[in-house]
Amino acid sequence: MSTTWKDIKLATLQKMFSSNGTTIQVDSSTQEYIYSMPQAANEGLQLLSTAGKFIIKPYVINNYPCHNVLGEKYTNERYITDHSVKAIAHSYYFEIMGKVTCTLTIEAQDEESEPVVINIHTPDETEIVSKHKYSVFKGVIPNDNDKLVTIEFQSDFPYNVRNMCFYAEKFAEDSDVPDYQEYMRFDMKELIDDFYQLSETDIYLERDGRPSYLAASNYYQEADKTLVIPRSDTGVYTVYYKAYPGEITLSTPDDYDMSLDPEVAAILPLYMASQLYKDDDNAIATVYRNEFEVARESLSQKANVSKREEFISESGW
Repeated sequence: MSTTWKDIKLATLQKMFSSNGTTIQVDSSTQEYIYSMPQAANEGLQLLSTAGKFIIKPYVINNYPCHNVLGEKYTNERYITDHSVKAIAHSYYFEIMGKVTCTLTIEAQDEESEPVVINIHTPDETEIVSKHKYSVFKGVIPNDNDKLVTIEFQSDFPYNVRNMCFYAEKFAEDSDVPDYQEYMRFDMKELIDDFYQLSETDIYLERDGRPSYLAASNYYQEADKTLVIPRSDTGVYTVYYKAYPGEITLSTPDDYDMSLDPEVAAILPLYMASQLYKDDDNAIATVYRNEFEVARESLSQKANVSKREEFISESGW
């Protein structure tokens, strides 16, 4: 049975002795409470969802990366002379640190035409200028006739090139070209609007050609907001994350489905009443807040959930 915003408001008014038990009466005695309820509800939901009863949701990541036509290798090379790479490609990716002139040249279409030359540079500069850190450069190559493409680096000073990549795939925009790194980093905060935190262990993997659905183990977390998985470990990752609750406002309709677990719906009115009833009867408000905290502490206790896992012996036994 779903819990609506009206159910929460009614339960809160009941605890403040401001309802006949079945209806919400909007009059001078309840109006101030009702207007203050959204803020109190949001506070209570934030407390519950970030340090109590987490809202767990799934997010699917398809890790089927494009192939690097230069070869699947993750380079980090330091050059002191000119350097170039060639391939038939439709998009590129590389990371660079240093001061470099970089040109992308598309082979001439025929004997009567000229090669297409594109300068790759940092904003407001005629060359690449990246000091003390690697900067990412990626883009679409206008190579509809599948001609040979050359990227050439020229500099009078030492410079580093990392993760050089040509893709055979075409993309609509430069920003659509995928990164080429040994470990794929997914900033979940940017991907998911209601993202709060990665769940500790709930990540599952479906691999190609295998019906098994297993708890993933070969992944990493950075600062509980960035998921890192090996590029070579392909498959469909189902990532479970902790979500922020939806925001309640004065315009939220009474029939709005709160999508709350029953144990959360039962104690949210306790918090709301503890905040709204302070001026009327602080003793009762304090009792409600204490009851809420005890119940929240109970919800924060983790239950042991069984998982299906397997292992592979590296020694072959």
